[in-house]
Amino acid sequence: MTASLPMKTAAFCRELAGTDLADLARRHGAGDHFDRAVSALHDGRSSAGLEADLDVLEALAVREFGEGFYPANVLAYRPLPGERQQSGAQWWSCPAGLCAGRGRVMPGQGPAPVCAGRGTSLVARAIDE
Repeated sequence: MTASLPMKTAAFCRELAGTDLADLARRHGAGDHFDRAVSALHDGRSSAGLEADLDVLEALAVREFGEGFYPANVLAYRPLPGERQQSGAQWWSCPAGLCAGRGRVMPGQGPAPVCAGRGTSLVARAIDE
């Protein structure tokens, strides 16, 4: 299964927590791809250009580490047969709707986490949105 652009974006955003991918890109002359991807996310742009930059970074990771940063298998939420579509569960989601990354909103949780790509607070949404 090929990763969709939102899945690729979510994986890239996770990599922004550290400097490994940025360092790898700069060592191999692909710093411009990394910088363009960061800028696109920060500006809320999702396009074929963003996907191309993410694919270059993925190829570098595969060459360097033997594996990339896109998930090989992704499970999608589907309600159980006979159950309502609305689960009632809330998940922290990308404020711009650019990525597929999610984290469960826990009862009594403090302020919303911050989106690594945009620097803005994540938003709570139903799991089935």
